[in-house]
Amino acid sequence: MRLPSYHKSLLFICLIAISLCLYNCTNESHAPASLVLTNGRIWTGIDSADFVEAVAIQDSVIVATGTSEEIKAWIGDRTEVIDLQGKLTTAGFNDAHIHFLGGSLGLTEVEMSSTKSLPEVISSVKDFIANNPTKEWITGRGWQYTFFESGLPDHTTMNELQIEKPVFIKAYDGHSAWANRKALQLAGIDRKTLFTGFGELVKDKNGEPTGALKEDAMQLVGKLVPAITYQEQLDALRKGMKLAASLGITSIQNANGTELEINLFKDLIKNREATVRYAAAFSVDENITNKKIERYTFLKDSIGKENDFLRADAIKFMIDGVIEGHTGAMIEPYSDVSATAPEAHGQLSMPLPRYRELVKVLDAKGFRIYTHAIGDLGVRESLNAYEQAAQENKTTNRRHRIEHIETISPDDLPRFHQLGVMASMEPIHADPGTVTVWENAIGKKRLPYSFAWNAILQNKAQLVYSSDWPAAISINPIRGIHVAINRRTPSGFPEGGWVSEQRIKIHQALKAYTWAGAYSSFEEDKKGLVKPGYLADVIVFSQDLFTIDPMKIHETTISMTVFNGKVIYTKK
Repeated sequence: MRLPSYHKSLLFICLIAISLCLYNCTNESHAPASLVLTNGRIWTGIDSADFVEAVAIQDSVIVATGTSEEIKAWIGDRTEVIDLQGKLTTAGFNDAHIHFLGGSLGLTEVEMSSTKSLPEVISSVKDFIANNPTKEWITGRGWQYTFFESGLPDHTTMNELQIEKPVFIKAYDGHSAWANRKALQLAGIDRKTLFTGFGELVKDKNGEPTGALKEDAMQLVGKLVPAITYQEQLDALRKGMKLAASLGITSIQNANGTELEINLFKDLIKNREATVRYAAAFSVDENITNKKIERYTFLKDSIGKENDFLRADAIKFMIDGVIEGHTGAMIEPYSDVSATAPEAHGQLSMPLPRYRELVKVLDAKGFRIYTHAIGDLGVRESLNAYEQAAQENKTTNRRHRIEHIETISPDDLPRFHQLGVMASMEPIHADPGTVTVWENAIGKKRLPYSFAWNAILQNKAQLVYSSDWPAAISINPIRGIHVAINRRTPSGFPEGGWVSEQRIKIHQALKAYTWAGAYSSFEEDKKGLVKPGYLADVIVFSQDLFTIDPMKIHETTISMTVFNGKVIYTKK
């Protein structure tokens, strides 16, 4: 049947209208992006080799990824367009074990984490004293055990700091400290002073205090240090967030804390000052009361899981100490002390029955649990407690973690995957320039399973990375990644790498520092990847970590940090 001419015209018009509609639907159905990053090498994190060229962001969310040509469709009159000039771009770093308030407050104290020798420590303290004449107490953090022949400072090695002001400075890991004679005098500590509990008041062969204090014994002096005001803490956090932005850190998971710290971050979030997403962990020891547990449970439930800036659903235990101080709990005796010495097997920081009881209670209440366990016995007992809680509570997928795991029995490696426990570790702690005292204590037999990142991954466990700042020589994730890939210092020591079989690949290290942190906090569906629908926390590197000489990783810096869809840092 022939159509009349006017019908043909009408059909032609309809076809044009349909075509225009389809064009508009495919090209103009979305609002323009607020920010477009184009012409980059963007690692999405979805797998080891998944890269795109460009990303479109609307407000705080990634809405599209693809080629630079494809993303042009998202550019409008008001879209900010940034040419990445081929630079590597990834999701923002998630520092999954950090003491952010303590580290931020440390920015106002003596900074020793960058020192490389005892004379540099002494010089740093003297300079601080000269520049801060009104400070009543001289406090700081950062000296290393390797600076001292015995592994600890004493009044002889620190003689230049015997001044009329109290000096109280902690080791880089925060598990030991040294106090000068003035500080000891103010604390009432002398040869007659006894300390019982977790840690040690160190004395010389004549019974005189050396000034060194381990673990809980630090509080004998630390309790005298003047308290910091609320406003001073807020100001310190602002400094800490600026530092974090310059290093590409967009999420943090605190590894200790109180309700006060939550309130500090609530104020920053309320005032739209927060430039990191904060997950709190409440510190718990054997003396925790049922009333306090109920309070923590209330805070967890009231804050909930929908707030993109704040969570409070984790608990932090300590089951042992550190290797250097012989307080890490070990299955076999330490290699550098007598097998009959009191410290031969280290220490458990709380009675095991009480620890297991608390883990069961807090697991049943829906908390994620972190346990600091550095020695292989501490690791084993943490796994035992998690396993018992899961069996008795009939719970699954809690994503509990063990923190540090500096040494581990190979028999316990498969248990992480079997139990769904995450290995939360700090690559910067394995910097070969800091491990002499540690290595002597561990001995050759246990050395192959030192900071065993590769073995953990080979056993199908989830590995999550962090800095432990300020209990670290550097907060910078790139410095940690350098160690993870090379097991060598920036200067190249040792040739071939320290325990080199535990090195991992660049995509594994980046995953541990991005997506794995989000997975740890049940946020893997909203951050940790460069993917549509995910929060727009993105960082740009000065070098391509996938292609450069691995020994040049430490030279890399962050060129730009995008947080919540806005550029918050650009390297000058």
